[in-house]
Amino acid sequence: MDIFQKKRQNRQDRLLAFQSGRVRIALEVLLCAFSGALYSLVFAGTDWNFFAWFGLIPLYWVIRNGSSLRAFLLALVWGYFESLFAFMWLREIMFFIPFVFGLVLGFFPALWGWMVPFLRRNFLIPPEIRLKGSEALIHWRSESPFKELFCCTALASWWCLTEWLRSWIFTGLPWNLLGSSQWRILPLIQICEYTGVYGLSFLVVLVNLTLASGLEQVKRKGVRHYYPLLFSLALVCACLTFGLKKIRHYAKAIPGNQVKIGAVQPHLSQRRNGGREKTLEAVRVCVELTEQLLERDKPNLIVWPETAVPVPLNSVDPLAEYYREEVARLGRKGNLPLLLGTILLKNDPAEPGGVAVYNSAVLVQPAMRVTDVYSKVHIVPFGEYVPFGREFPILNRLVGMGRNLKPGPEIKPMEILPGLYAGISVCYEDIFPYISRIHARKGANVLLVVTNDAWYPTSNEPVQHFANSLFRAVETRLPLIRIGNSNYSVLVEPTGQLRQTLFHTPEGKPDPGVQKRGCSIVELSYSCSPVQTFYTRYGNVFVGLCGACFAIVLMLALQNWRTFHQAFEDAFKPISTGQHPGGTDR
Repeated sequence: MDIFQKKRQNRQDRLLAFQSGRVRIALEVLLCAFSGALYSLVFAGTDWNFFAWFGLIPLYWVIRNGSSLRAFLLALVWGYFESLFAFMWLREIMFFIPFVFGLVLGFFPALWGWMVPFLRRNFLIPPEIRLKGSEALIHWRSESPFKELFCCTALASWWCLTEWLRSWIFTGLPWNLLGSSQWRILPLIQICEYTGVYGLSFLVVLVNLTLASGLEQVKRKGVRHYYPLLFSLALVCACLTFGLKKIRHYAKAIPGNQVKIGAVQPHLSQRRNGGREKTLEAVRVCVELTEQLLERDKPNLIVWPETAVPVPLNSVDPLAEYYREEVARLGRKGNLPLLLGTILLKNDPAEPGGVAVYNSAVLVQPAMRVTDVYSKVHIVPFGEYVPFGREFPILNRLVGMGRNLKPGPEIKPMEILPGLYAGISVCYEDIFPYISRIHARKGANVLLVVTNDAWYPTSNEPVQHFANSLFRAVETRLPLIRIGNSNYSVLVEPTGQLRQTLFHTPEGKPDPGVQKRGCSIVELSYSCSPVQTFYTRYGNVFVGLCGACFAIVLMLALQNWRTFHQAFEDAFKPISTGQHPGGTDR
């Protein structure tokens, strides 16, 4: 009877352990899902930027011990829900897109999570402690705060490396990198002149990890060390001090050359394939706003946003002919050039007899004389072209959106006025640092963005787009003029501060996000020969330093891993007794 009772008790114990394990897994998954969704609020639109500094702790706490596979899967859950809600604005194109997008973008936090327990286990814990078993691991506490700091630094570096990977793989999407959550903290973002946005991401992750380390010290008996946390906070203070000095420096800078740019914000609904009525309305609205500018003041140049009129400027369509006539009339009336965001047609060099379609910015002089063109180089996959659509035409029918644009031939500044060279970005090109860098290296002395966020009239996309764009001014230390179709038509100073907007609140504060039709004169001050920043000249050197830091710690961790496994194998090797199996000596 006792034997049966013991067996029954063993079965109950195993069932209880299994059930408690399942409950724990479920709670961990729910915690990661909830904290990931909550962390999406740190970005522009909700702007919980303070939460970014400690909101990673729940994820880190859950995955810091255990297997790398478990950490990868839990971080994938966290990344999925963070990306799902941060990019929920994609539902305005098709409802299912953010749910698919979350799976893709969730992979990058999962990559980060995969390394967390591996580095902690193999870098922080000596092999001899691990060989003593789980009891020794439970009671082990790190006595080296510097080793803890190196581990946190390596993991923060690894986060930056995963963001850098996300910024270029499969054409890249450097939108809502963690550092961009701090876009309103002007003193802090000044370090982007040297590090790019990745420097901010590094700081945010480092503070999260060292804060978690500090919380572990609170419950520790005996000597406590908070050096990693103190170091990260001191680093943040140093960056803030540097930023305040930079802001004061630019506030005292002597104004350079002055020009007046007329900004036209027509606030037209999205009309990719506009018919006659929509095209005529678009031309009429843009012309009326331009005439208001000409009557109000004497601008040196007038800029229309991306694809303001839904017909190609140089097509043979009668509507395009009317479009060109109105532009020519405005040029003659104001005796000034116009920069038009428009669709442009050219002969397709890859397909004899074919027509290539470009998303372009066209500089038109009076009498409709086109003097320069910049065509968008970084086109949107699936939105503006279908990858492998030529090789597999069925993809165009399944996932295409009705057009197949060609990328522009090169990135080069455009001389929009004598001595004023604009580094132009079309659509979402302003989220890619490399485009602005190339413009600045080739002599641009102002950045100019023509964009159209009318696809997303009811979501956070426009403000997120602007928040990601603003960093290009800080990285290159060039003023940035942004002309949008619906909102965020602004002038941004080289410090990232808003200088002019089309609209203001009743209290007189800038209100760039208001969706409203309007126009205004932007008074631009620029230097003919601006000094190139460290980031402009050398690019992502900081990412390279992150790679070196992570590689060093990883190599040390791998060395400890090899030592542990070698010692583990040696412990279970059969001991040679020097006797034959029969028991007699040789």
